Amino acid sequence: MRTTSLICLVMGAFPALGAASESLPDLVETPYFTSDVAGGKIPPIGERIPKEPAVLKFDKPGTIAGRHGGSLRLLMGRKKDTRQLVVYGYARLIGYDETFEFVPDILKSYDVQEGRIFTFRLRKGHRWSDGHPFTAEDFRYYFEDVATNRKVSNESLPRVMLVDGRPPVFEVLDEQTIRYTWHKPNPFLLPRLAGARPIYLFRPAHYLKKYHVKYTPLETLEVLAKKRKQRNWVALHYVMGQQYKNVNPDLPSLQPWVLATRPPAK
Repeated sequence: MRTTSLICLVMGAFPALGAASESLPDLVETPYFTSDVAGGKIPPIGERIPKEPAVLKFDKPGTIAGRHGGSLRLLMGRKKDTRQLVVYGYARLIGYDETFEFVPDILKSYDVQEGRIFTFRLRKGHRWSDGHPFTAEDFRYYFEDVATNRKVSNESLPRVMLVDGRPPVFEVLDEQTIRYTWHKPNPFLLPRLAGARPIYLFRPAHYLKKYHVKYTPLETLEVLAKKRKQRNWVALHYVMGQQYKNVNPDLPSLQPWVLATRPPAK
């Protein structure tokens, strides 16, 4: 077995211990980004976090706040093990707390009515790793332009999104609110969202639209596909948008760590 070292940028902290938004403690700039902030390459931390961020609580036995810096070395025998960054980072729309109860994580809040109507509310000011706003458009893009688009033949709604073989009715209520409505209860959705390998109901629309024929001329996509050694724009879009597999360093992310070198790397 060989070891593979991949350079990753630290974007945040583990967010699953408690996600209730409350008064903010004093913010500490991430040492890794100090020079970039000083040089004006990125804004200070107070402008990078959401307006309504998750605030972790460390007031229970066995929980302590971590410290900035240091290295986390992982043994990876195959290049596809980069997906473990998603497992260890554990940034989910909804996650488990220490008692294995569901709590909003990436989401500001959520509610479930009759077991079949799921309303998700995003955090104002939340941004992708490249600084672009994370909004309901990222959910709409995935649902309408990818998962239920017959032209995108290699992607579809996950099985858990189908009840009796029927998809939900999807609605964008406002820039930070989306809703999924099934004709019957869907008891499996929340556990699937909180799992080690979650389903993704969103995509970075601002990034992936340049690989989608609805937003980019086919001639341009054919050139890009050939350059990336993909057979067509559909295959190109799939490869460039894999959030779990972690093979594209340019793909914006919401995870604590962002891939910075293209695998395989040493």
